[in-house]
Amino acid sequence: MKVWFSLLGGLVIGIILSYFFLDYNGWTIHHMGENGEVVKTINELDFNLITNGFLIVVGVSFLIYVVWTLIERRKSDKSFFN
Repeated sequence: MKVWFSLLGGLVIGIILSYFFLDYNGWTIHHMGENGEVVKTINELDFNLITNGFLIVVGVSFLIYVVWTLIERRKSDKSFFN
């Protein structure tokens, strides 16, 4: 259960952090017709943006899991000695 909550929390927090901290300057390609009108517009994603966003999500998930494990260990150690 801890793993699923860590992954879900990491996904939500990681996406929010990626949105605010990673600048997305994607390419926009316009295909022009014979009269100069735009026939087709293509928006491309940046591979570095996707990779960095994924690494942020994985890092935040791992951080949540480690902190949660440390909190559980502290609670169990305190209850053992009291």
